[in-house]
Amino acid sequence: MLSHIKGTLTEKRQDSVVVEVGGIGFEAFVSSLTLASLPGEGDSVMLYLHTHAREDDIHLYGFATVTERELFRLLISVSGIGPRGARNMLSNIRIDELIGAVVTRDVARLSSVPGIGRKSAEKIIVELKEKIDKLQSHGAPLTGSHAVVSDTVSALVNLGYRQQQAREAVEAVLKENPSLDIQGVVRLSLKRLGS
Repeated sequence: MLSHIKGTLTEKRQDSVVVEVGGIGFEAFVSSLTLASLPGEGDSVMLYLHTHAREDDIHLYGFATVTERELFRLLISVSGIGPRGARNMLSNIRIDELIGAVVTRDVARLSSVPGIGRKSAEKIIVELKEKIDKLQSHGAPLTGSHAVVSDTVSALVNLGYRQQQAREAVEAVLKENPSLDIQGVVRLSLKRLGS
């Protein structure tokens, strides 16, 4: 099983990217969250991977952070939610919101995601609540601002910034704007790092 890939980002598409390593282009399907955090074509990139194999084909799914990959894996463990559905969820709801909705049993929030009905939302809550609680109890940075900090720092490190430098910028941005979503934090952190 492939764990991650590091190479040159040669193509950015609507729902996938191509990363070239040693002259071979690997296509990985990504969420809009990951796509928004990636550098431009021609730049170096690293993605965490999940390999989904069936009898007739193999697909790679790429993630900017380990947290997003772990949530993807949790989502596809729910009966009736496949890789496309999981990627769709991660494209339409922030990581901290998704975790919060499961933990607080917010069926309405989950079912507001296109393609996820009330029954699917209820099934996600029932099947994932205990797993997410277990991850949180083992210290995984999965809720609220911890997830935003972790994911944003990871995205900035992928863009070439040092870990400490990225963390300081992200924490400063969140101190001034605590309710920002991850895209907003990335944008303002980049602005702060560029000044």
